[in-house]
Amino acid sequence: MQPVRPFDNSNETKTLSDALTKLVGSQLSSVEFVQDYVQLHFDGPTLTAYTLPTVVIGNSMFTLGDPGYRDALCNPIGSDVRRTQVERERLLVEFVNGASVAVSLRDSDYRGSEAIQFSLDGERFWVV
Repeated sequence: MQPVRPFDNSNETKTLSDALTKLVGSQLSSVEFVQDYVQLHFDGPTLTAYTLPTVVIGNSMFTLGDPGYRDALCNPIGSDVRRTQVERERLLVEFVNGASVAVSLRDSDYRGSEAIQFSLDGERFWVV
């Protein structure tokens, strides 16, 4: 995993994990597909995934190329975030509707120099 580089000068959100907890209770407002990456918009905060996420809904897992992948990634639109988690090898966002979105942070899964970028408000952001 590449080092997390925080760009936040406040004392309240020093780590990516701290920043992502700000999403709890927020709803996913839109999903934007941009050429070779996706953005998840949460009414202000934005999670940009350069390493494309996997989606789990019930017992089904969807990855890019699977039939229904785009629908699965859009499934939580309008649903609130139940919890977030940053582990050594993945970032996870779980929604109250039961869907979860995970982005791998393993070096072998990087498609470029970064896996994700998270922006709280356009001024504070974290890059992994």
